[in-house]
Amino acid sequence: MRVSAKISGMGMFLLGSVFAYGSMQDKLARFSTPGPDCYTDGTIVMDGECYALVWSPAGTTFSGFNADGTAVSSRDRVVLAGELAQDGRCPDAVFQIPAEEYKVLAGGEWAVCLVDTRNLAGVPTGVRNGKPLRVNRWGIISGGVNITDAASARPRLVAATPGGTRSSASDGGRGATALPASAARATNLSAVPPNLAPPQITAIEVADGEVWLGVDGTVPYLDYTIISGETPNNLKPDYFAEVVEGNGRSEIAIGTPESPKRRFFKVKRAE
Repeated sequence: MRVSAKISGMGMFLLGSVFAYGSMQDKLARFSTPGPDCYTDGTIVMDGECYALVWSPAGTTFSGFNADGTAVSSRDRVVLAGELAQDGRCPDAVFQIPAEEYKVLAGGEWAVCLVDTRNLAGVPTGVRNGKPLRVNRWGIISGGVNITDAASARPRLVAATPGGTRSSASDGGRGATALPASAARATNLSAVPPNLAPPQITAIEVADGEVWLGVDGTVPYLDYTIISGETPNNLKPDYFAEVVEGNGRSEIAIGTPESPKRRFFKVKRAE
């Protein structure tokens, strides 16, 4: 299991591993799930899948994720995410929130979300700078977040420094346990970021009974496919079309069988 280093002023650790940084005035957000946590099709989450600590203003519910790992609402925050899944659940984990940042967030609503970050090969893509690299679907976990002071929750832990050395942290008490949580399921489709330009078909080639489209303007956190039809105002899902991961650096090609019923095409997000 991978444990992330301190990210953007925050630390993440599983019990048994902790980063010995920060202040005793910092806050600790502790949580876990009993499992089994599942993707939307009912399969159990893979090891290394992502859980994210999120925040929304008091009296509101987290609005959800854009596909690029940001929050749908500008009022919400994706505080920190980690590749925590192991054996179909989130083990007992703690996120460290710097005191100055917590002052801004105090009084709001905290929650943890299971995030489906898998690529087309079915492999979780993980996080970067504390945010998921991609979000296919997500699900909010009912209960389970316990916010405590770092000074009052200091279990005996082993600190792992970025250089790989290890040292013992002090035993200041047993610490607070996480609140009961239910198993999680990532069923909510992420949103397309509002300012993202739609992909553009740059070329079309018909050969050997297949139609191939060259497509530009895709992004790596979305998968793409084709809708097609006999007329431009009657495009329907093309169940024979390929699904292809986006690429922010070059064009992609999407193919589908040639047919008189497929004369007009449009590229869309594959859900």
